[in-house]
Amino acid sequence: MTSDHIAVSGEGQLRIGRRVSLGTDIQVIFQEPAELTIGDYCSIAPGVKLICAGGDIRIGDWTTLHDGCLVMSGAGVEIGQHGWFGQYTVLDGTGGLVIGNGVRVGMYSQIWSHVAAGEQIEGCTLFGMRPVCIEDDVWLVGSCIVASGVTLGRRTVALIGSNITRSWPANSVIAGSPAAAKANLSFYRSIAPQEQWDMLLGWLKALAGKLVLRCLDDTDRIVIEWADDRNDEAVIFVRDAGSLDNALKEFPGATVCCLATKRYVKRLTELEQRVLKALSGNKARFIGATPSSAAAAVTAP
Repeated sequence: MTSDHIAVSGEGQLRIGRRVSLGTDIQVIFQEPAELTIGDYCSIAPGVKLICAGGDIRIGDWTTLHDGCLVMSGAGVEIGQHGWFGQYTVLDGTGGLVIGNGVRVGMYSQIWSHVAAGEQIEGCTLFGMRPVCIEDDVWLVGSCIVASGVTLGRRTVALIGSNITRSWPANSVIAGSPAAAKANLSFYRSIAPQEQWDMLLGWLKALAGKLVLRCLDDTDRIVIEWADDRNDEAVIFVRDAGSLDNALKEFPGATVCCLATKRYVKRLTELEQRVLKALSGNKARFIGATPSSAAAAVTAP
């Protein structure tokens, strides 16, 4: 099967979400029957190749695969929401690959879950498959290599050119070949809830000034609407899960975002896309759920 954007070969299921941007010359190759799912709001650039060799590939909402990325699945590839993968990144799921939400991988990086070289019959021991786990908000700055069997804890930062041969706990900063810890270096600071709310409000007011939007705010709620009243779409931000139910009742068709949990009720509207995309780069990334599962998702820790 061939389309204007994706050439598909082999037997498998291809599922593409809504409001997805597709470049040209994308290849999907099913070497064995499997499923490939591309979530809502994703961006798949020209020349991306996805190979399913017996394991499914699932790509979460808002994820971007830039030009020339290669994704290979043997035991399976699971990519969370808001992923960003630079040009010519290699994602190898031969031994299994799980990537969390908000993971950023700079161009020319490689993540491997298997190694294979000489003949086993001749005694070569360079053969094996071990799963890799990249937890939420990890950043591989660029030209990084991750070896099989590695787990990188949440918010780990690997500086450019890191060769990562072992696992690292959350909030590590590493560099070098082999990668070693950079002592006393951190890229995160503590932010109080009120400061978070003030930052969010400032960004939304600036966005409303650029687009034809109306920004209404009070102590516990920010409402974004079209200023020209073109329809009844709205994006609502609340501070915590305790304010969620009231917002859902008052605005039954609205996108509702909870700052405390970083979750939102997904409606797939144009306004939702514009507002959340403007925030998602490096300001605030909200993880989406369909209305039927919204209560559980928004209140999750």
